[in-house]
Amino acid sequence: MRASHHDVDRLTTLIAYASANAEAYREAASDAEGFRVAAPLVHRAQEREAVAAHLRGCLPDGVPGSDRVPAAAGPGVPDVAALRDTAPADAGLLEAAGRDEAELRAAFESALGDDGLSARARMAVLKAYVAVRTGGDQVHDLYRSLRNGV
Repeated sequence: MRASHHDVDRLTTLIAYASANAEAYREAASDAEGFRVAAPLVHRAQEREAVAAHLRGCLPDGVPGSDRVPAAAGPGVPDVAALRDTAPADAGLLEAAGRDEAELRAAFESALGDDGLSARARMAVLKAYVAVRTGGDQVHDLYRSLRNGV
């Protein structure tokens, strides 16, 4: 079954979001002062790359983005530089990551609420969203523990 133009648009947008989020996490990890924060950030970057790869695999062959990350991020895609410009304090990095997470989650939730999305595309998005939400919750928990001095 061929993916509709609408499915392709939604999936490529989510690929761009996940790819930008992965790059932001990688940048944040390189700025982190401690392993307690750097390791989860690297893990989140890898997880987001896997999400993008999963969604890319759902695109038909020959569709731009099916073999690579889209060259340009569309409007509303998180700014990859957002974490790069933050202070190197780990709590600040996690706070900025949380803002990116909120945007990423919103993009996935919007796609899941899209009645025009095919059942096949919806299942692909749902599977990716579970990873995004779980990872985002873990980053939020780490942020709270740092803020509370745990």
